[in-house]
Amino acid sequence: MYVVAGLNTGTEYYRAKYQSECIRWINENMSKHKKACNTRGDEIKVDIPEPLVIKKVVEMQH
Repeated sequence: MYVVAGLNTGTEYYRAKYQSECIRWINENMSKHKKACNTRGDEIKVDIPEPLVIKKVVEMQH
């Protein structure tokens, strides 16, 4: 299990079984199309409230 969490606050934003799902969630939910360009010329601006980390967490088995 992986968690997308805020680096400064520790706030948990998203939880998924695979790391790739966390990356997809960040890309879909934390970006806005604005008048900025990346190196490929795509118009995109990332709007993230704080630095994010993806942490692997171990779930407790009952």
